[in-house]
Order: sequence, then structure tokens, then C-alpha cells
Amino acid sequence: MKVILSRKGFDSSYGGVASPILDDGTLLSLPIPSPSRITYDELSVGGIPLGKVVADLTSGRIPSNHHAHLDPDLNAAMYPRLPGWRPIFGQVDAAQAHLEGCGVTIGEIFLFFGWFREVNTVGEQYRFVRDARNLHVIYGWLQVGEIIRVNQKPSCAPQWASEYHPHFYGDRGANNTVYIASERLDIGGIASSADGGGVFRKFHEDLCLTAPGAKNRSQWLLPMWFYPRDKRAPLSYHSNPQRWKMHEDCTILDSVARGQEFVLDTDHYPEATSWMRDLMTHAS
Repeated sequence: MKVILSRKGFDSSYGGVASPILDDGTLLSLPIPSPSRITYDELSVGGIPLGKVVADLTSGRIPSNHHAHLDPDLNAAMYPRLPGWRPIFGQVDAAQAHLEGCGVTIGEIFLFFGWFREVNTVGEQYRFVRDARNLHVIYGWLQVGEIIRVNQKPSCAPQWASEYHPHFYGDRGANNTVYIASERLDIGGIASSADGGGVFRKFHEDLCLTAPGAKNRSQWLLPMWFYPRDKRAPLSYHSNPQRWKMHEDCTILDSVARGQEFVLDTDHYPEATSWMRDLMTHAS
């Protein structure tokens, strides 16, 4: 089995600000702005309108009626659903070629992470907390249950997805690929009560990749077993040994600034299965 750390949501290029950690700890990953069939105004989480959050945090640079690229789409409550909906994620171009080159297939698990900062409300406005840390945080997961090569079999698009999902809209490229979640999560052959895809609703330090006191959000604190010793293949895109530092009880990784999909083979790192099971305790 492979684990893919997948960078998604607002970043410095798309959106230009962090996604918010709300004052009650809610993680609210903001889909990037992009041509699509839906707008931020049509999205909400727990009664919180994403249109207002986006407009407030970008100081109106991205208005609430701007089109949103809802991908990965992991939260059933975010948008009205047709029967049969399941969590879904699409990829294309070089990032998809990388997944294919790493042999990502049915049963693999995506762990989605993004750039987050604490936010509070001032009056009726959402504002970043002054001096709040910039963090990389894992906010969702998807275990692959079905793969659709969109350009090869366009008629295979499920109706519930073709109505809105951006990877069934317009020309996305020759290798446009969609991953649909399994019904239930299975980690290393042990079935879980968790759905095959979903979101971690509240921030927890276990979900935070950024090291305490790090100089930037890309400096990660990882379990000690992540270190690529004994000639084990490292997390993809991280073959430079100078990026890795092993301490007595942890590993520090200076993660790359570019790239979306970082793949780890659990055959080489069997400890990853128990690590993922521990993460899923925060999935309620």
C-alpha cells in the first residue's frame, strides 16, 4: 500500500492566503479559485458560508461569487448532493504522471494537507490572528476505491459527479484522472469504521506537519521511522539527503516548496499503517 501526502487548497499562488483554523478549532480548507460550475457562495460548512470567509480573508480580492475548484471534495455537507455521492479527487498533467509513475492504484490512501492559520471574528469579519503561525496541516483523507480515466471513458462519469465536479468540466488534459473513495477505510488489511474519504473537522497537533518553532511551514516534524535509512526509497520528491535530519525521537524534513503529490511506500515503511490508524482517531 502507498500513502500520498497531497498538497491542496489555498496557497501562495492560488488564493494567496492560508485556509482558516476557526476559533473553535474547525479546519476549513478553502478550494482554490478556478473556472467551474459552482461558486464560493454555494458552499458552506456547519452553517459557515465559504463565500464570506474567502471574501473577508482576501480583503475582497476574491469575491464571494467567484467560481471555486471544489477538489478534493471530501465533505458531504459542503454542497447539495445527488444520490450516490462519494468523496472524490481529480488530478492531471505532471502531478498525475507522477502518481502513475509511482504505481498509485486502488487501495492507496491520500492524506490531504494544506496551508492553515488561526482565524477569529472581529465584529462580523473573519480575520487572521495577529502573529498566528503558518502551518501545514493534514485535513482530510481518501482511500482509492475506483479510478476513472476521464478522456478514455468519458461516459463512465457517475451522474452525481458529472453535474458539478471540475474534472468533468472543460478540457483538463490527456491524462485527466479521477479517484473515487472506497465505501470504508481499510488500513493495512484492517477494516475501519471510518468512511473511505472525509475530513478531520478539528485541528489537533497530531495533524500538524510543521515542526514547533520551525522557520517556515515547510519544515516538518515527522515520526523517527520516516527517515530514509538503510537505502529505503524516501518520500517522493525528497531524495536529497540534506533535506533529512534524524533526531533521537523524531525526523525533521525540509519539505520541497513545489510539488503536489508525495508518495511513500508502506512496504518499505510498515510503521506508516499504525501512524495512519492513530491519525484516524481524530476523524470523528
